[in-house]
Amino acid sequence: MEEKYIDFAADEWYDHHRRKIVWFTAIIDEKTINCGISIEALRDHFGAYYDDPLPAFRTHRAIIQEAATRLMMERRFEDDGTVLIRSADLASRQ
Repeated sequence: MEEKYIDFAADEWYDHHRRKIVWFTAIIDEKTINCGISIEALRDHFGAYYDDPLPAFRTHRAIIQEAATRLMMERRFEDDGTVLIRSADLASRQ
């Protein structure tokens, strides 16, 4: 992905029924991309509680968005077009 301005909406939602992911939205050239971070990544790197991961997400939003930006720049999209941050994606920052 060439240099583009990536913005993030001030939203987040927790999909605790299906994939156990906290989702948030990136906006690139008026196109929205659903981004997510696994509960395992939130727990491993930010001490999130499994039943209430949103406080950890909100506290570390800037780091999480930075990781999502890096994955988008590396074109590491899931098959459905989303971006998913896993624990290993954050391991290099420590």
